[in-house]
Amino acid sequence: MTYRRISYAVWEITLKCNLACQHCGSRAGHARTKELSTEEALDMVRQLAEVGIKEVTLIGGEAFLRPDWLEIAKAITDAGMTCGMTTGGFGISLDTARRMKEAGIKVVSVSVDGLEATHDFLRGRKGSWQWAFKTMSHLRQVGIPFGCNTQINRLSAPEFPQIYERLRDAGRGKFLSVASLSLE
Repeated sequence: MTYRRISYAVWEITLKCNLACQHCGSRAGHARTKELSTEEALDMVRQLAEVGIKEVTLIGGEAFLRPDWLEIAKAITDAGMTCGMTTGGFGISLDTARRMKEAGIKVVSVSVDGLEATHDFLRGRKGSWQWAFKTMSHLRQVGIPFGCNTQINRLSAPEFPQIYERLRDAGRGKFLSVASLSLE
């Protein structure tokens, strides 16, 4: 079997976020004062396609808090690139998941950083763990494949076996977990 690399981009389309993660490398919270306009973002999609990018993952902050995020996702799809997304999942309703599917988002990674108390503490928002699992359920209902990313640290490391079991069960056998290691 031959492994073929593809040209891949991760695009932070906004810093606006509805969580306050302790490990956030972007220090997200509020949108940048001069984020790309919709016209500039759509031009960036054109440029990404022009240079041969095959897959684009939208991130933030929280990508879905940018008002034109679905227009950007659709433009990525229409340009022949695969559109994915990484999210904390706080606030993705079933209707939002349906609109994601319609815009062409092909795969989503939901962040889960521990069991409920640990995750909520690390994400800075009570209820964020429950929302992550609601989001996975919504994605499954509309047929968008999903995986999870887990930030492992001193608090979450002892919980890892139980985290894995919860994530595996959420995916009902179709789940692929990716863990990122942080020595905090």
